[in-house]
Order: sequence, then structure tokens, then C-alpha cells
Amino acid sequence: MKILVVKLSSLGDILHMFPAVSDLRRHFPTAEIHWLVEPAFAEVATWHSAISKVITVPLRAHKKTWWKIPALLSKLRRQLHAENYDIVLDAQGLLKSALLSRLAGVAVFGFAADTAREPVTAWFYTKSADVQKGLHVIEKNRQLIAKIFSADITSSLNESTVDFGLDRFRHESMQSNSAAALTAMTNEPYIVLLHGTTWNSKYWPESAWVELIRMLSQRGVRCLLPWGNEEEYQRATRLQIAGGEHAQVLPKLSLTELMNVLLRARGFVSVESGVGHLAAALDVPGVMLHGPTSPNYSGILGKRCLHITSGVACSPCFKRDCPILNEVGVPPCQEAMTAQQVYQHCLVFYSQLR
Repeated sequence: MKILVVKLSSLGDILHMFPAVSDLRRHFPTAEIHWLVEPAFAEVATWHSAISKVITVPLRAHKKTWWKIPALLSKLRRQLHAENYDIVLDAQGLLKSALLSRLAGVAVFGFAADTAREPVTAWFYTKSADVQKGLHVIEKNRQLIAKIFSADITSSLNESTVDFGLDRFRHESMQSNSAAALTAMTNEPYIVLLHGTTWNSKYWPESAWVELIRMLSQRGVRCLLPWGNEEEYQRATRLQIAGGEHAQVLPKLSLTELMNVLLRARGFVSVESGVGHLAAALDVPGVMLHGPTSPNYSGILGKRCLHITSGVACSPCFKRDCPILNEVGVPPCQEAMTAQQVYQHCLVFYSQLR
């Protein structure tokens, strides 16, 4: 059997799909499983041990060159037809993912209208599954596999046995020398501060990061600061100044290189982000800050990640932009999570691993 999984983006969404792919592998142990994804996330899709091939479709890159999309889709159609898939599983539940799934010319399975992110997608499916609302997104994806394929996943529902399919990646990363250029930065104990995210409402105030890094530095805790764009680089530079000799901005890293750094860390602190979720899935000890979101819906079930929430009445709102910013432009949920609170948790996981 040959199966194509369609999950185009984003980093967190792809990672949330990994346990379901592990269920798919257990149910079809000899199946060849491919993944259709945006190029920016192709690297991550290859990390799951069950995925033998990744096919990319650069829809995002064609937003401003929309007239090239027909040629792009025609090329993708020929590519998918050549693979001769038996089944396509649309795990994204969006109109665009459903339309791309249909290009393979075979049966397409996905969420029922009441469950899909865009209900109209159910019209494009050969078979759909009605999954209970309110489930954690990981469990929602796993239930899709269970219902579509009558797969038994009851033996592995708790967080200690959820399989992200990352054992091979973890082993290869720890054995590789890809972090050799970073040896000077990583040869002594450190934690990683993941301050970057995509939603405006998810940013922890920079003043809180400054306070945290100063407290950690006073205890001699080394802090490494990664970045992914110019805005994050400038923030990391300012935080390095606050941390003095105990803080260091990392060079520009690929996602794989950053994971190598995280796997060797004593721990991490992260706003809710795809990179933070990856660290948690790889069982790196850490703290994740949930302002407008809820760990009960999207938190990675890592064995050693502590999820902190604000407790304010309006949270979780799941809004990209906060409508009730305080006088300095900070969401109330982010203001409520203090540097002192995070610092105490950092000392716990840092001292336990000494």
C-alpha cells in the first residue's frame, strides 16, 4: 500500500500530526508513506521515521505570482499520478489541501464537515471521519486515523507512550558532528531561550526576558539565544547585552542544527512556538509559556516540559492579535506570567541535570 499524507504547514501543525503518522505505520507496517508539504517545512517532515519521501508544493511562494499557479498544479498533478498512490489522507482540513489531495486521482480521506477547519472540504472526500470536538489537536489527528482505518490506538493514548516517530532523528542528531562549529558555545552547560514566534499575542514581553536572563546570569547559568529573522536577531542581541558574559547569540542555524543544540541543552524556555514544541517532543526539559493558547489543546505531551498559563479570565482566546493590550502594548495574559515564576522552574530542571 502507498499512502500520501497532506499536511502543508505550519511547523507546530506538522509536529502535531507525527503521533497519528506513527499510528498509521503501526496499522500498515509495510505501507510506503509520503508527505505533501510546503518547502519551508520539508526538512521537518523527513524527521519522522515512517516517512520515506517528501513532496513539496510552494503555494505560499506564489501568492504574488498567482498566474503561475496553474502550471504549478499541473506539474504537481503529473508528479502525484506517477506515484500511483492507493490513498490520500488530507489531515489539514482546508479547501486548498483538499483540492491538492484530489490531484492524485485516487480516494481521498479526511475530516467530516463538523470537524474540518473548513467544512466544505468534506465534499471532496471519498470517506470522512467525524471526530469529537474539544480534543487536544494531537488526539484529534490520532482519532482521524482510528476512525478512517478502524485502527486500534487505545493502547497508546497517554502522554508517556505517544510516539512522535523521532527516535531515529534523535539518535542521528546525537551521533552527528553537524554541531561541531558550535563546540565553543555548547561544550559547557547551557539553556536555550526561544523568544521567537509568529502570533503577536504570543510574544512574552521583552522586559520579562531581560529580567529572566539577568536572574539566570547571576546564578551563572549560560543562556544561548537563537534567531530566525532580523527582528529576532535584534531582540537576541539586546538580551545578550542584558545577560553579559553568560549570554550568547547563536549564528544563523538551520532547523536541524538548532535541534542539535537543543538536544544537548540542560533545558529551554519558550513562548508557544513550533521550535518549542519540537524541543518538548524530543524530551528536552523546558518551560513553555501559553498566553492566548491552551496546553490542553495544543501543548506537546513531552514528558519533561512544564506548561505555564496566565490564569487571566480572557485566556485562552486563540487570537493572533490581542484586542485588550495594556498601556505599553502587552497582552494581559503575557503580563501575568512573571520572570520570577519562570526562573524558579528553570532552576529546578537545570539543577536536576547537573
